[in-house]
Amino acid sequence: DTTFDFTKGARNMETTKEAPTTETPTTETSESKVDLTGLWIFLGIVAAVFFLLVVLVLCLKVYNYCIKGVCTSPQQMNGKTVIITGGNAGIGKETAKELARRKARVILACRNINKGQEAANEIFLETQQAVVVKHLDLSSLKSVRDFARDIVFTEPRLDVLINNAGMALVDDKLHLTEDGYELAFQTNYLGHFLLTMLLLDLLKKTAPSRVVNVSSALHHAGATDRMEERIRGTLRSSPTLTYNHTKMANLMFTIELAKRLKNDGVTVNALHPGLIATGISDGLVGRDLYFRINFWIFGKTAKEGAQTSIYAAVDPKLSGETGYYFSDCRKAWINWRARNAERNRELFETSVKLTHLEVSERNKQISKDE
Repeated sequence: DTTFDFTKGARNMETTKEAPTTETPTTETSESKVDLTGLWIFLGIVAAVFFLLVVLVLCLKVYNYCIKGVCTSPQQMNGKTVIITGGNAGIGKETAKELARRKARVILACRNINKGQEAANEIFLETQQAVVVKHLDLSSLKSVRDFARDIVFTEPRLDVLINNAGMALVDDKLHLTEDGYELAFQTNYLGHFLLTMLLLDLLKKTAPSRVVNVSSALHHAGATDRMEERIRGTLRSSPTLTYNHTKMANLMFTIELAKRLKNDGVTVNALHPGLIATGISDGLVGRDLYFRINFWIFGKTAKEGAQTSIYAAVDPKLSGETGYYFSDCRKAWINWRARNAERNRELFETSVKLTHLEVSERNKQISKDE
């Protein structure tokens, strides 16, 4: 009995000793499987999200391609004169090409006369139509006056004025012009304001005629208050915000001038050309990942971006349509702040003051009293 009990006890002891040994590897194997499963789940989620993002981006690009506006009007421009500021590059040059094809007398108003002549040669090779190149530096009020004086003395008519030129700064430094104004504001807005005002008599003489202001959808992020401080550079903003403010100013000017010229046969409209990967965007795209992504998804070529400018300049359906904002060759939504009549009038009168517009230079029908 003793032997039997001892053996039984020994067997029990062996069983007891072996039990932990058999359970431990089982637990470790189970934990390893759980960890591996979690990793595969994580990788699967990442792959699914990446796939969905790729599909979304492709859908957006296809949608963007489908909604891009194209000027379908066959309207010719025989005998008509068109001025395009900044017409030596980007959408300005593409606009000039198309209007030259339509037999318009195109005048490129360029800061760099050599680049302007290169563009003129390119346009001639493609269209067999000669274009005129004249010097215009919008950051100089004197240059604007000299250009306008030359046009008034040499051109018997002006059918379309396309205020296309623009710039975006690439750093946070304050850049002032020779006139003492913030560089981007004077180039994008104030110079065009003065140019338009000085050419109004010729535009009215040629009526029906058109003023086309190239603005931007970024006007929605622009300000309408304290414009004089912004123009003078005493109220600072980032380069991106400053660009937005200038485009809001373009739109405010469009609405105000359209109201003042409603009975004179001169229509005034603004437009958003789209996101164009040209020189003007370098300052914006180079700074912000947001803009890089948007340009890649929604960006247009310069030729595509020129379509709305061409549409606003030539389509006979727009005869008499004034004070509107277009995008992709159709009317688009204007930010409600740009419709503030008091703010628009204040900007107009501030611009008259800052450009030193003399009474003799102002047309009586757009004087302050009217």
